[in-house]
Amino acid sequence: MLYLKTHPKTQTAETHRALRAVDGYLFLGMPKEAMQELDGLGDVEVHSSSVMLARIRVLLHQKQWKKAEVLSGRGVKLHPHEEEFTVQRVFALHQLKEGEEAFKVLLSAPEWIRRTGILHYNLACYEARLGDIKTAKRCIDAAIEINGAIKKNARTDPDLAGLWN
Repeated sequence: MLYLKTHPKTQTAETHRALRAVDGYLFLGMPKEAMQELDGLGDVEVHSSSVMLARIRVLLHQKQWKKAEVLSGRGVKLHPHEEEFTVQRVFALHQLKEGEEAFKVLLSAPEWIRRTGILHYNLACYEARLGDIKTAKRCIDAAIEINGAIKKNARTDPDLAGLWN
């Protein structure tokens, strides 16, 4: 339950149930039904980080990159200490082929967020796609040093294929 890590005591029982249902629907490959769950919540918790992140996740599954990017940008402003909004915004920009903008967002992220491995991982992907293999290698090495679990994904990521050849 990716977005249930937040304080469940601050969520209504209905919101908690809906977030669990969203996870289930996405697991089953049913993003339309997942979005319907979120749409049924109304305005009560629409701006909570858990609901916003779940909505972004559904939009990403639906490949609605621009909507995901816009909502992620709003999330960054509303919840500046929730790093996932920055990560999702950068991913959406990447999918929109707006690599330079994604790179700017990563570089403008707060220092504490830049200390997470996923941001270095994303930088590596963008640098590799832009053809700067040397910088990409340094970025992926930094990501793996921070979070060793990243190595498994890095080896199979098509954006990083140039690093391993």
